[in-house]
Parts: sequence; C-alpha cells; structure tokens
Amino acid sequence: MLPKPAAAPIIASQGKTFVRASGAPIDFDAVAAALGVAGHSSDLDQRLASRFARPVAVRAFAERVEATAAALKALGVREGGVCVVSALADPETLAGVAAAGLKAWLVDVDPFSAMFDTGHLRARLPEAPGPLEAIVPAAAHGRAPDMRAWAAFRAETGLPILVDAASAFDVVMEAPVPVLVGLPAGSGVFVACEDATAINAIEAAPFAGEDGLAAWPGLRQRLCGTAQQLRVLLLDSGVGFQPGWGMSWISQTCALSLPTDDAGAVAWKLQAAGVPASCSVRDRSLVADDTPTADHLAASTVVITLDPNLDIESLDRLCDALRDAVA
Repeated sequence: MLPKPAAAPIIASQGKTFVRASGAPIDFDAVAAALGVAGHSSDLDQRLASRFARPVAVRAFAERVEATAAALKALGVREGGVCVVSALADPETLAGVAAAGLKAWLVDVDPFSAMFDTGHLRARLPEAPGPLEAIVPAAAHGRAPDMRAWAAFRAETGLPILVDAASAFDVVMEAPVPVLVGLPAGSGVFVACEDATAINAIEAAPFAGEDGLAAWPGLRQRLCGTAQQLRVLLLDSGVGFQPGWGMSWISQTCALSLPTDDAGAVAWKLQAAGVPASCSVRDRSLVADDTPTADHLAASTVVITLDPNLDIESLDRLCDALRDAVA
C-alpha cells in the first residue's frame, strides 16, 4: 500500500491564494512551453486546463487505452497487483488496466448512480484477491463522478486512484485525483490532476488533430435540445434516462433504462432497425466480487449514441424503433 499523499502547500500571489499541486512547479506556462518543445500539444493543454476551477496540470494523448496504462504506471503501480474496477467498466478501461500489468477485480456499483459507492468499496477491499495497487472508478455514461469523495478515499486508503471519465467531458471541472476524459471531437483523451507530478510522468503518444473544443458550446446546445426532445417523445414508453441527462449535463452517450432485463435482445432489434445500440457484455474470465446490482443494470440498460443533428422526423423513427424493440 502506497503512503498517503502529502497535503498541498498554500501559495500567495498578488493578493490571491492558491493551492499548489504537490510537487508541481509554480510556473505552469513554463511547463506547457517545455511540453510543446517535446512535441506535446501545449496550447491544447492550456485550453483544457482553463476549464477547471482550480489550477491543474493537463496533457492530451492520442489513444485511450495507452493513456490509461501510462497514467497508472506514472502513479507508481506495480505489475501483477490488483486494480479495483467497476463491474460496469467498458472494454477500453479493462484493456488499459491490463496493459499496465494489473489484474482487474470487478466490484459492484450503486444502483442509483451505476458507479462505485465508497462505503461498499471500503467494506470489500479486505477481500481483494491479491495485493491492491490501484482503484479505477468509472463515470457511468458521462455522469459526474464525485471527485472530492475519491480524493478523500485516496487519503484514507493510500491507494492510487485514476478516475475514468471518458464520456464525461461536460461535467469534469475538478481534478483532485487524476482523471481521464475524452475530447469532444470524439478521438483522443486528456488526463488532468491538481498534482502535476504523475501527469508530467505519463509516457504516451500526444494527441494531434481536431480536438473539438471550439465547437463544443454549439454541439452541447444541439445535444441538449435533441436530448430533451427524446425525453418528451419517450414519456409513455416505459424507458428511463439517467438523472439530469440533457438538462443539467449532457453526453453523446445515452443510457436507456429498460422495464425488463433483456437489454441484449433490445440492442439487437435496434441494430436491425438501423439504430446503433449496445449493451454491457461481461467478461466472465475476469475475477469479480459478488455483483448483483451491476448484473441487473447490465441486463436492463441499452446505450445509444445521440446524433445532435437529428430532425424531429428522424427522432420519431428512432423512438418508434425503440418502442418496437421494447415491446
């Protein structure tokens, strides 16, 4: 078990008070310039950092699996150890954990958030099937994780924590622990944290290409409008949505709660109707704790990718296909 991270020192500058990330240089502009010389997208990193409420170090990377593995290695994990992962983690998360040389241990989630509950996790950690090296909480389909709760849990356990929020670009605005987030253009990810030490130690291919930041405000508005139309059209369908989706937050990933546990059949029918849809496929070869809640959520949730440019006629066809599939 790793030692608890040291408290961040307070820095006063020009009448303002800031919390300095542990081990981070004060001059983040100099860090960005140095990363630019090394081939990293320093301008993108600065624009991403400006979204956060507190000073953070940010670096953007080309590929999610590689960035996940590199971030875990930068946190000092030892190969062969156990990484606690949400039982609903997607294949890319699991691939990144494996690429870091860790063994995934799937643990159950909270029935309302579909994410880790720290109280449940605290009780299960002593039952881990080997030496614990890290925890990778996953944000459920773009929903906001409680970053401060994970910072407190890291301080309590001493375990490195990497929050996987690949679909949560809209809601991740703080990073007291390292967090991996997808870029809004649909390719590439970035990793951010108030402590720059691990961020600067990540060794992965830097992102290059269209990041989508400039287009995000307009895209967000269109996504929210389409999501609200979809909610209205499906009021009588028996299908549910994640709390706040399309209203207080948005993601192109739309998780639909079904009235029955036949997500596989519904996803297949939607695909046959031309609607890109998927459901959680559990890898039974991985070591898992008892996961009744995750098993139920996996069997009763279908995920579609929302097209922000759908007109009302196209939305009607999508909803008809969904009603037919559920029926």
